[in-house]
Amino acid sequence: MNDVNYSTDVEYENNEKKKFQITRGMVILGVLVLVILIIIIIVVLNIIRSDKKEKYTTFDFNKLESRMIEEAPTYILQKQIVLTDEQIRIDLSDLLLENGGFIDSSKVKAAKICEGYVLASKKETEEYSSYIKCGDKYTTAGYVSGNNADDKTTTTTVKDVEPPTITLIGEDELVINVGDDFDDPGAKATDNMDGDITSKINKSGTVNAKKSGTYVINYEVSDKAGNKSTIKRTVKVVPTATTTKTTSKSPSTTKATTKSNGSTTNTRKTTRRPTSAPTITLYGSKVITINVGDRYNDPGYSAIDSLGSNITSNVRVTGNVNTGVVGTYYITYTVTDNYGNKASATRTIIVKSTTIPLSGIALSPNAINMTIGQSKTITVYYTPTNATDKTISWSSENPSVATISNGIVYARSRGTTVITAKASNGKKASVRVTVK
Repeated sequence: MNDVNYSTDVEYENNEKKKFQITRGMVILGVLVLVILIIIIIVVLNIIRSDKKEKYTTFDFNKLESRMIEEAPTYILQKQIVLTDEQIRIDLSDLLLENGGFIDSSKVKAAKICEGYVLASKKETEEYSSYIKCGDKYTTAGYVSGNNADDKTTTTTVKDVEPPTITLIGEDELVINVGDDFDDPGAKATDNMDGDITSKINKSGTVNAKKSGTYVINYEVSDKAGNKSTIKRTVKVVPTATTTKTTSKSPSTTKATTKSNGSTTNTRKTTRRPTSAPTITLYGSKVITINVGDRYNDPGYSAIDSLGSNITSNVRVTGNVNTGVVGTYYITYTVTDNYGNKASATRTIIVKSTTIPLSGIALSPNAINMTIGQSKTITVYYTPTNATDKTISWSSENPSVATISNGIVYARSRGTTVITAKASNGKKASVRVTVK
């Protein structure tokens, strides 16, 4: 009987099992690797998140402050605010593009996280200062939050008490014949605050051109503040004038003889020849003033003879207006009626220079902080905004600190200087520049 070596088989089997056995060291190593992987993933995610998060610098906040000062004067003009030596507050929210302002938060990104305001006042010149608070990242020195800022400021607006101006187009009294077509020339209206409000004119009254009589047309207009103005036009409708005369003594133009009960009746019809001159009516003003380069549109005219017949088609217009050259021009209207009677009227057109004097200038911002090598732009605001001559000369009190060219400041070295803008008529405004 063969002996079987069981001990050798058992040993071989035990060795095979040991090859696949997980030791304590392997477990510890695996845990360490897993922890390291988790840490790496967390770090990578934080890096990705930080890259996506908006970053802000002092430059971003300074840019917002400058833009607020640049747009505040425009807000003042739009709201028709009268500046005094008492400061008024303009909130940043009112200057943002989405609220009707001109600061685009997509281009001035600090506007997304900041709140603030501009304080505006006027002593000798207009002064603007901006203040912002941007979370815990940036706060302008002197910033006052909440109602405390409101307590120090007031807003003063112009109270509109002036009524609009309403004027008739054409004459205030018109004469037409029975049966003629009546076309009302109308009226126009302007207001010191609302501008052209002709479309808001309400008209009452009618003209019955088929029936002789005197008619009145009333025109009324109101501005946004409720101030009213009225004006009226009188329209006279008259019958066509003819003269018929029956006589037995004067010679007749047309004679008819009839016999009745042995008697003879002589009847003649006579139409008198008018000797009165016709009437020319000029619509609009007889003296019109326009600016060089403007277009001249004649307001029109009408003519009737002494019998009331419309002879506007007989009017002859002479003269011309050169709107490109300053001067006084005359337009003559001449008419001859069917009986040879003549009449004329003249309109004077004055073409004047469009010169609008400059009454003052202001600069924005009113103070600039810069670093060496930096450049910033100064904006000039003109009063009135449509002034003709806007020529400006620039100067720096200390060119070694900063120079100025066409409104752009260039920082040269540390220190302070005053940049001055001077208009051709001597009006001045200044900005203090600090270079750090």
